[in-house]
Amino acid sequence: MMGCFFLIGVLAVFPCFGQEKAVETQTKQDKWYDRFEFSGLIEVEAGYGTVDFDAPNEETEENSDLDLATVELNVDVKIVDHVDGHVLFKYEEEDLFVDEGYILFSGSENRPFYVLAGKQYIPFGYFDTHFISDPATLVLGETNEGALVGGYHFGKERVDASVGLFNGRVNEIDSDDAIDNLVASVKVKPFENLELGVSYISNLASSDAFSEQMTREEGISSYVSGWGAFASFSFLDRFRLIAEYIGALDKFEAGEVYNSEDSVARKPAAWNIELGVAITDSLEAALKYEGSTDGDAGGGEFMPEAQYGAVINWAFLEKTTLALEYLHGEYADNFQTTETVTVQLAVEF
Repeated sequence: MMGCFFLIGVLAVFPCFGQEKAVETQTKQDKWYDRFEFSGLIEVEAGYGTVDFDAPNEETEENSDLDLATVELNVDVKIVDHVDGHVLFKYEEEDLFVDEGYILFSGSENRPFYVLAGKQYIPFGYFDTHFISDPATLVLGETNEGALVGGYHFGKERVDASVGLFNGRVNEIDSDDAIDNLVASVKVKPFENLELGVSYISNLASSDAFSEQMTREEGISSYVSGWGAFASFSFLDRFRLIAEYIGALDKFEAGEVYNSEDSVARKPAAWNIELGVAITDSLEAALKYEGSTDGDAGGGEFMPEAQYGAVINWAFLEKTTLALEYLHGEYADNFQTTETVTVQLAVEF
């Protein structure tokens, strides 16, 4: 019910674009297929990794693989003025699914607001990276849900503020399955080379990967909200610095996450710092240092306590990239140390 009122309230602020204008726009489209745009991505990856356990009686594990990692197909369609549709089909981990599917209502130049209704990545976190592997901040915070998000651009699009509602995949015990989760975000671009942002989510446990770390099928005792902040700074024409933090604002009860027998109340957080440099127009290198607090319960269940690495990205042909990545991860309580090397061949179209 709250989501319905939110949708009505957001759509009520739209300017009245008459049916006459919509009909006029449609007649200008000579062919229906001219309104469609297609784009996509194919990624093939090969990797080798080791897991070295601290326990002296456990041998080091080795693993390697070569496979099709990701296929994406974006379909964007112009319905009428100020109304667009978007669908993202995705193949990943041997599954084919709709990753995104939403309707976009956009305002005019004088009223630069927008509304997204449908399955989408809600505006919590930043998650940009130079690397093949996802940053720890994304692992903790990325959330893909059916949602209603409304936003507004201020100051010639230098400020983007948005707020949204969704029904998270993790509920409170004995609560209704309802649209009662909130997300909010503010991004600021004071200069062309600097972007800053903060975001909030009322139910951190509903994020994609972290929700799988909940130990009780019936839910959690109470929602734990989360917040995030990031900065992206380009300088000296060739360098780019990315820094991001995602964390819970309160603690989960002992045994609610990672391990039901855990006696510690956990307050998970993750951070990521990267520095990239464009060596040439087609060659980029980057270093990273990332980590987490309460990223697991001492058994290597989720995120490393500290991880560093390097990557080289080579665009040797147009829209074709070859990347080589190395990561060294260390888990809490010296449970395990990981070493991974990944090679990725990617094409965009």
